[in-house]
Amino acid sequence: MSPNTRRWVISGVLGLFVSWAIGGVIFPALSALLGMMVRLAPGMRDAAISWPGPAMDVLPFFAIGLQAMVVIAVTLILARVADERRRVGWGCLAIGGAILLNGIVLLAVTGVLGWLLDRNPGGASGGEASAGFFLLLLGLPYAFLCIAMLVGGAVLLRRRPPSSAQGSMEQSAPR
Repeated sequence: MSPNTRRWVISGVLGLFVSWAIGGVIFPALSALLGMMVRLAPGMRDAAISWPGPAMDVLPFFAIGLQAMVVIAVTLILARVADERRRVGWGCLAIGGAILLNGIVLLAVTGVLGWLLDRNPGGASGGEASAGFFLLLLGLPYAFLCIAMLVGGAVLLRRRPPSSAQGSMEQSAPR
């Protein structure tokens, strides 16, 4: 495979992964922007509000269009990176950031984040077990995957130490 084709294939696959990971952020964000989800008070669940008009019909297509734009943007940005190792590192960082953002939005939309941030000194509200189970079931895999992608991307982006062949040539060169 030619280096140019390889560059575009790697960038495109990483762009698809970033778009897939950011997909859980786009739809709730668009719903909130259009006023279809309203947070009544901190800690309460989001209430769906009926939207008169074509916004509800167009929303899925608009979300898919935004995901396609994310694929194109990430592919074009990653294709500009010259080194393949750094390209994959930047892609891993982008995927890790998208997963982190997706996890935060998931916790916020479900109300678990509001429950965690609500400091109620009055005693137990009965939601501790369900929130703990939810965090264990959904939060832990997001956290592990996010940390793995961010650490893997950072490791791939750090500078390579000079190889032993380069070091031996520098030592044998006359000064």
